[in-house]
Amino acid sequence: MRVFTVLPALLAVLLMFSPLSARAADPELPELLKGLQAQGVSFRYLGGDNSVNGWVGFKDGQEQYFYVTPDRQGIVTGQLLNNKGDQVTLRQIAQLREKDPAVDQLANPAAVPETSAQPVPATSSPAAEKSAPPKELSKAGQFYAEAQAASWIALGRKEAPAIYTFIDPQCPHCHDMIDDFRKSGVLEKGQVQLRLIPVGLMNEQSLKQAANLLASKDAASDLYKHLDGDKKVLLADPDPNTQNVQRNMVLMQNWKLDVTPFSLYKNKAGEIKILRGRPQDLKSLIAELK
Repeated sequence: MRVFTVLPALLAVLLMFSPLSARAADPELPELLKGLQAQGVSFRYLGGDNSVNGWVGFKDGQEQYFYVTPDRQGIVTGQLLNNKGDQVTLRQIAQLREKDPAVDQLANPAAVPETSAQPVPATSSPAAEKSAPPKELSKAGQFYAEAQAASWIALGRKEAPAIYTFIDPQCPHCHDMIDDFRKSGVLEKGQVQLRLIPVGLMNEQSLKQAANLLASKDAASDLYKHLDGDKKVLLADPDPNTQNVQRNMVLMQNWKLDVTPFSLYKNKAGEIKILRGRPQDLKSLIAELK
């Protein structure tokens, strides 16, 4: 997802506007944002985490985050982090998507729906903003190289063709996708290896679960127990080191990924493909792998 351009006058960090409505559940849109709304921007309320009300604005498939200062006298644009460095904005967006699936169409009006995801060339992805790999790599190559260098766990045989997939431990679509691969037998047969890149977007618990998964001595077993309903296995350490998960989340944000599961892989021709959501035709996907 790209960030849309707004008029310079509307980007001022501290601008005066009328007092917000007292309605805690859904505050009135600030006057400054109403100006953008009149220009065709659609807004959704993100919540009041860390004592600041936040909104996300969508226009032409692009998005921008806005946070109202505690004194209600200004607006700051950008992402919100808490005092631990956790990505609050990414979690808010993930929670918003769970409550309002229509947000997917606002964020990606031409994107393939999550329930009917189809591979599309990875070259359509925006260039990473940080930690760029060697210049000779294409954008698709950069994306693939950064996924390879991320913190991940593997399901299946190491000699099998790999699919890299960003997952959240509490994402039901991720659960369904992993179960599809697990129950089909393709992992045991060596037809594919799933390399799962855990992130913690849903809430504080999912962040801890992702960290415990990466730290596990038997990650595959623990993940399967989690999928089968064990609510404690991925919370073995109540205060895990989340640094690697945070790096995965930064990678996801750098490439403007807006959905889990989100996968990338190489086909038989060596082309890098991306897949939003759960694959509908697992057999065809396996046949396409390099």
